[in-house]
Amino acid sequence: MEPIESISVEQRYWWRIALELRLRKCNGDAFQEFFSTVMAQLHGDDFVRVRPFGALGDKGCDGYLVSNGQLFACYGAVAGELKQVAKLTKKMTDDYGKANAKLNSIMREWHMVHNLIEGMPVEAILTLKVLEDSDKKRKFGFIGIEGFEERVFKLNPYQIAMLLGPAASESDSQNLDAATLRSLVQELATEADAIDFNLLDLRPVPPDKLVYNDLPNHWKHLITGGWKNAHLVGAYFDRHHDPLTGERAAKLFRDRYSYLNAQHLQPGDIMASLYELVTGIGSVQPQQQVAAQALLAFLFENCDIFKRDPAMLSS
Repeated sequence: MEPIESISVEQRYWWRIALELRLRKCNGDAFQEFFSTVMAQLHGDDFVRVRPFGALGDKGCDGYLVSNGQLFACYGAVAGELKQVAKLTKKMTDDYGKANAKLNSIMREWHMVHNLIEGMPVEAILTLKVLEDSDKKRKFGFIGIEGFEERVFKLNPYQIAMLLGPAASESDSQNLDAATLRSLVQELATEADAIDFNLLDLRPVPPDKLVYNDLPNHWKHLITGGWKNAHLVGAYFDRHHDPLTGERAAKLFRDRYSYLNAQHLQPGDIMASLYELVTGIGSVQPQQQVAAQALLAFLFENCDIFKRDPAMLSS
């Protein structure tokens, strides 16, 4: 492979966020297709895409790497759903069983590829151990978001952009586009107009709030990177012809956060949902990324998105 062009820190965390959102939204055949595309970009013809052919099926194989005999089985859960543990473990057992029976001569390794961002259920680990114990001659493993990230960031930036869309640069972050911010706020205001609210003071947030909420590093980076533009969002709200626009936006996000938190979602799940509340679903242009980052940083800093440390509140 040709030497890889350097990727900036800013590009990396934007693409890490885009990758997470892509995996959360991919399920079933779309997840397998995305994994196959990543592998084909990285390995070229060494990776073989596999699909069922009528009654012949796919023999438990969702992709194959010729050079080292790695065989892949894909499990793309809807929104990373963890509740159907039995479905996951059954797929692992069934797919391995088919591959072992039908593809024994070419399979040297077996890997379960998944989109469970927040982690695997322990039952899946136990199932993999059972498969390992039954087949000592092969290697076994899982490929989750960390495995995707490892593979994606071996690609050149133009390849990553084709997979995940463009990424904002440092220069983009230094030039927040007022028109893009206005468009995002107007879209949020349309949704917030349907909500009744009590006017609340926007209270400053303790600086350790990011640590207390245990956000994944890439989301911490997004918030801290947006603080340099958060004051521009505040100034926009202050100058807005409707003086309650800022409070409506804050109320919308507080309510959405409370709804998501009540479902006992992980901090990364919640932040991903709040980000998509701003940007919508799909590829996000750099100007939108920067405006969304600034808006989320402002709301994180000034209203009840995520928890406050009780010790700080009582001090």
